[in-house]
Amino acid sequence: MKLRSTVNILTTSRAIFFIIFLIIILASKSTYSYPTGVSGYTKKSGTVGCGNCHGSANTSVKVEITGPASLKTGETGTYAVTITGGAGSAVGVDIASSNGTLVNADNNLKVLNGELTQPSRKAFSGGKYVFNFKYTAPSTIGAQTLYATGVSSKPDWNFAPNFAVNIVNTTDVTEGKSQMVGTYSLNQNYPNPFNPSTKISYSLAVGSIVKLIIYNSIGQNIATLVDGFQEPGNHEINFNGSKLSAGIYLCSIEAKPVDGGESFKFIRKMSLLK
Repeated sequence: MKLRSTVNILTTSRAIFFIIFLIIILASKSTYSYPTGVSGYTKKSGTVGCGNCHGSANTSVKVEITGPASLKTGETGTYAVTITGGAGSAVGVDIASSNGTLVNADNNLKVLNGELTQPSRKAFSGGKYVFNFKYTAPSTIGAQTLYATGVSSKPDWNFAPNFAVNIVNTTDVTEGKSQMVGTYSLNQNYPNPFNPSTKISYSLAVGSIVKLIIYNSIGQNIATLVDGFQEPGNHEINFNGSKLSAGIYLCSIEAKPVDGGESFKFIRKMSLLK
């Protein structure tokens, strides 16, 4: 009886020790997996972000994606994620894309499960940290999205606003360059930013089948303003965003000449304030 009690005590003690050991290992993994990077923490994967380990997002931490708003299919653009706010003593990032390829640009990132993250813990310099990377557009035309989640220090983290990149054919005209094909054009909406209404004007060289569409930042069709034949010349249309949330929207035009000439395509970014 005494021997059995001793065995039971030893067995129970070993079980408790094993449980404590597992807890320590799991806690260590949670603590030390972050400094060498993570993946699956952006809005692409959901809205939890770093919440399981760091608590709720801190709006004082600002995470911003910058770079070209339009690329040709297969083209590579240079982008950056800038993190400001918070202590800045244990900086990390997770960058993802809806489609296309992400590549490190300055050895401050590594590829992990198709996403980009820091290979080691970083710290602010001059009140911020900038992660530079390259994004290669897929072969599919249309709007793609870049996502990012940034950590300043535990528990300070936040999501970046989603960044839309419009992918166009290699023969299309990209944003920021001359938009003229003959006398085709799509002018910047005015006013911009706007609240709630703005005017969109464009010109057609010849009679064309026109599609004028407003997309949100993740490529969803918000409004089809024109879909049909229009005569050559100048055109203007009012767009009302009173029922939309504040943010970045894309105005896309495609005009196919009825005489069989080359189609005109162009994208303009519009900012809606509330």
